[in-house]
Amino acid sequence: MADKISSEQLFMGLVYSLVQSAFISLGKLPDPMSGKIERELEQASQTIDLLAALNEKTAGNLSEDEEKFLSRTISDLRLNYVDEVNKAQKEKSEKETKEDKAEAAKKEDAKDADTEAETKSPAGKKKAEK
Repeated sequence: MADKISSEQLFMGLVYSLVQSAFISLGKLPDPMSGKIERELEQASQTIDLLAALNEKTAGNLSEDEEKFLSRTISDLRLNYVDEVNKAQKEKSEKETKEDKAEAAKKEDAKDADTEAETKSPAGKKKAEK
């Protein structure tokens, strides 16, 4: 007959499951269903908040090892969350910069095309001759 799983093992399993979910949402691990790495920061934030609430509600009822593991895990997740938020902001800024440059290039091309068309028209040729 199999040994019964202790409550400490079950608790650690629950925490580990939530941690894995948070790391998947942070884009640090691939989604086990799709195999893709995707960043879902709102979902990660909610999972981290859930772990923090669990830590708060179980205060005084955990073993020293459980308490250390949970606290260390929450700290690690929060640091990773901040890192991913900063990455997302940087990526957004870089994308906007590229889009701004592309828009400016389109406007410049349109301006050049207008100028070229103007110089090729009969009225434009007369202006250029003067």
